[in-house]
Amino acid sequence: MLVRVYAPPFADLSLLDEKGRVELPGGATLGDLLQLLHIPLRRFSVSFFTVNWSPAPLSTRLAEGDVVSFLPLLAGG
Repeated sequence: MLVRVYAPPFADLSLLDEKGRVELPGGATLGDLLQLLHIPLRRFSVSFFTVNWSPAPLSTRLAEGDVVSFLPLLAGG
């Protein structure tokens, strides 16, 4: 299945096609996607993930056409 990914710059972007999609096996989870793209979870200790623009846990099963985003929280002063 193809999933559209808005990946952070330190992810393995070589796995994405020209439209920013990655091929995943059926039944793959958000956590599987993080592993595939070599995204270290520790960098996201204060961040969240979305699937189709809704917050999602790592156990979320992905489906054909889903859109996944990685959104770091910002701090300022």
